[in-house]
Amino acid sequence: MKDPNLSRNFLHACQNGDLSRVETLVSKHDIQDWTHFRHTTSGDTALHLATREGHLNIVRYLCENFKKPDFRVNVASRDMKRPLHEAAQFARSDILKYLIEKGADVDALKRADWTPLMLACTKTGSDAYKCIVALLEAKANPLLRNKDGWTSLHLVCRSGDENAFDLLVNKFVERIDDRSNNGRSVMHIAAFHGHEGLVNRLMALNTKLLNARDSSGSTPLHEAVKGGHLSVAKRLIDLGADVEAKDNASQTILHIAAVIGNTEAIKAILKK
Repeated sequence: MKDPNLSRNFLHACQNGDLSRVETLVSKHDIQDWTHFRHTTSGDTALHLATREGHLNIVRYLCENFKKPDFRVNVASRDMKRPLHEAAQFARSDILKYLIEKGADVDALKRADWTPLMLACTKTGSDAYKCIVALLEAKANPLLRNKDGWTSLHLVCRSGDENAFDLLVNKFVERIDDRSNNGRSVMHIAAFHGHEGLVNRLMALNTKLLNARDSSGSTPLHEAVKGGHLSVAKRLIDLGADVEAKDNASQTILHIAAVIGNTEAIKAILKK
């Protein structure tokens, strides 16, 4: 009689990195194709779970000890998320490199718009950087956009990782001029998220970004104030940002500071 808890037990063992338990279940139940075992809601397989949790031993076992299915390294969940997406999103650089070696599709789309490279660019730190490097070396396409028109460089400007920024810009400097669907530039994004180091880097590359406007008429200075990043706003002003610029609703940075109740920003703006 088939064990009704087999799927749950197999997924749980893989998620916990318990290789001995996994091997026991495979032997006892003669498991030939582990892709049949999936999380009820998400459709995640054992490979998704093991990758997410960073269990390279389980990942290797699942990829190397079964004859079928052929697509296992690119197995998709219900929202078309592949194990490589998981490795990128959770900065599992060792697993990501292994999956690429096994033939994972580096430009696979999750929910029709997010690539592994995009997900890696939302993270910071050395492991995330290693993921970005490995994906680019595997010819991942940094020019692809998600449904909001964001490229990998837009996402790096949100996360604020300066090493990842330098890597992408050194290879694809022309991408700093890309705009999202609502006209936001990389400078808008860096300013809104308070990344002064990136603001300085961007100014060194293209001074026209300083007073660029998005579809709502906002400048990076507007965005810095909206994000509550006074030091970035001051830096933009020192660089020559237009302090009297108005967005499409005729709001200056003083209006915005008042709306969000940032008295420190109000004082600084009036002083300027």
